[in-house]
Amino acid sequence: MMRPRKRTHDINHPVITLVDGDIFTATFAPDCMEHRCRCRDENDAQRNDACCQHGADVLLPEKAAILKRAAEITSIMKADRQAPAGWFDERFPEQDPSAPGGFILRTATADPDDDSAGCIFLEHTGDRGCGLHRAALVHGFDPDEIKPSVCRLYPLTHDAGHLGFSPDFDRYSCANSGGPRVYRLMREVLRATFGPELVAELDRIEAVIAKRTLPVLHDANISAEP
Repeated sequence: MMRPRKRTHDINHPVITLVDGDIFTATFAPDCMEHRCRCRDENDAQRNDACCQHGADVLLPEKAAILKRAAEITSIMKADRQAPAGWFDERFPEQDPSAPGGFILRTATADPDDDSAGCIFLEHTGDRGCGLHRAALVHGFDPDEIKPSVCRLYPLTHDAGHLGFSPDFDRYSCANSGGPRVYRLMREVLRATFGPELVAELDRIEAVIAKRTLPVLHDANISAEP
């Protein structure tokens, strides 16, 4: 599931066939760790790392990769979160024939009865950020080895060949915050995830959109559209 699409563009790529044009114009906070995140649908209540509050989707090969690094991850986790048996919520697996292994799980939350309590890997030492990412940095391996793809791609997501925004994109203050455009910010992540062929296609669309976009006029009564 993703945010409702507005203008879309066809893509010549084996995995991604359609892209939301807003990714080339919307902006995003340049550094999540420095951004003081607020929830727009909660009266702007501050909730740092808000996008991690509900846990994350995990593919079966991603779960296996996390468990393979269990020793390294455990070393930086709080004492009550060190047991790998508690890292995943497997009560309601989502069947998805297109997913590797046929199912999608979720990471557990810090409180099993509260799905907004924060991902089990979040705030691992009282600091901000992802414990999976920190474990990789501490032990000298690539965070992409164990971070779920849904986390690496955020605020983007893809579904049935469509690349666009995650459904909660507009909930948080990091969205349209005046930072870099989302595509520019996520370009290298997209390259690492889907390959240079997709980036070449997206660069082409970005160039077309840039040619169509006129400078913003200061007079609010004058339209910038041709």
